Amino acid sequence: MDFTRRNVLLGIGLATSGALASMPEPASASISPSKTFSSVADLQAAIDIANSGDVLTLVAGTYSDAQITIPTNSLTIRSAIPGKAIFTGSSHVVIKASNTIFGGFQFLNGDYSGIVIRVFGSDNYLQDLNFFGYSAQKYINLEAGGQRNEISYCNFENKPISAPQGNLVGVLPHPTIPGFHRIRFCSFKNILGNGGDNGNEPIRIGLGALSAFASRTIVEYCYWENTGLGDSENISVKSRENVIRYCTFQNNKEGMLVFRNGDDNMAYGNSFINAGGIRVKEASNIFCFNNYFENSGVGGGASSVYLEYLPGNLRNINFLFNTFHNCASIDLGGIGPTLNHWSNNLFVKTSGPIFMAPNRGTQWLGNIYQGSLGLPATVGLKLGVPKFAHKANDYYRPIVTSINRLASVAGYAKPVMYEGLIPVSPLSQDLLRSLRPLKTNQWDVGAIQFTKNPANIGWLSSKTTGPRYT
Repeated sequence: MDFTRRNVLLGIGLATSGALASMPEPASASISPSKTFSSVADLQAAIDIANSGDVLTLVAGTYSDAQITIPTNSLTIRSAIPGKAIFTGSSHVVIKASNTIFGGFQFLNGDYSGIVIRVFGSDNYLQDLNFFGYSAQKYINLEAGGQRNEISYCNFENKPISAPQGNLVGVLPHPTIPGFHRIRFCSFKNILGNGGDNGNEPIRIGLGALSAFASRTIVEYCYWENTGLGDSENISVKSRENVIRYCTFQNNKEGMLVFRNGDDNMAYGNSFINAGGIRVKEASNIFCFNNYFENSGVGGGASSVYLEYLPGNLRNINFLFNTFHNCASIDLGGIGPTLNHWSNNLFVKTSGPIFMAPNRGTQWLGNIYQGSLGLPATVGLKLGVPKFAHKANDYYRPIVTSINRLASVAGYAKPVMYEGLIPVSPLSQDLLRSLRPLKTNQWDVGAIQFTKNPANIGWLSSKTTGPRYT
């Protein structure tokens, strides 16, 4: 199957048949020609006197100890040749404006003790940035109070073990202003360390002390590989009303997607391939649906699903229409979790129990399993033998005669949609973004709905994410 960047984008409706979408321009760019500079000092001088709509570019070269501050709205600051303007040393950027486009740069092998890029305004775009081997506390921080900022097509890789502790991308929520930020088509790779919870999360949305604040950040179409030794949390969600969707976690056995603090979050349409899965700790009202787990939690320190109980949490945790294929045992958290629901999930396992650490606070509905359950016989968990079509580097896709066809059961809890979500009812689309039938009694159990002409979409990779100039 052809999973190039262009075909993946076509499959999810984010590119035309002609070419990839180019970097967006401010509306006034057509009447404001680009101005090119060969030094950061000259670029900064131009920024200081720029007018909204100006396009300022930096020629190819390596720039050490660059300091850039952007105070004026609606500027475009970019590399004249994407990827050829390289920052090193103690280079860092502060965006105090809104409607800024900043992109096409690389940050390579530098050494800065603070945050490389801080964003204070709204509607800013950070695009096509590559961070490699850069020793810094953090790479990008979206500060509290800003809205609708977007980080897209960026790569974050090889943060040195000796670097100060800090997440790669951070989002700080505001007590009353939801952020509506987006992190999309980014790749996170090869972050080394000793494993465990080290505060070096690739993405952290919120803080424990801010976990009651609604961030409404969307992380979508991003890719993780070999980051779990830097920190066991690939994404650490520590605020409310966030969405993690259509991401791929591959060859990442030590890391997990973690709902650490904060209620009312969801994850859907994600793929966990030879990687840790989902962990829920100090959180309630979590919905995980249309996700695909293959060899998740096998051969490493992470789990496929781990409900880590702390008193007062793990209420109303919902797993709906997910597929688990030969994964490590799902840890249900033991005594403590309450009002949890597992509905219309598909489990296939050839050896070992599917579940461990059972609790009395879980309701089961419409699930189908093959293998050893690890629980007493339970209503809502039906033994059967699913049938699949499978190709290399592709999902196990149920065929028309599989037992999970048209087998879903109604009565499950439905996720509460947050303002600004597209689609407005994502449960009605399967893992491959195919629409399920209008009649819910015709829905298949598991993450993939059988169709005669299945979508030609597989999981993401380093080739379909990250800067568009590589």
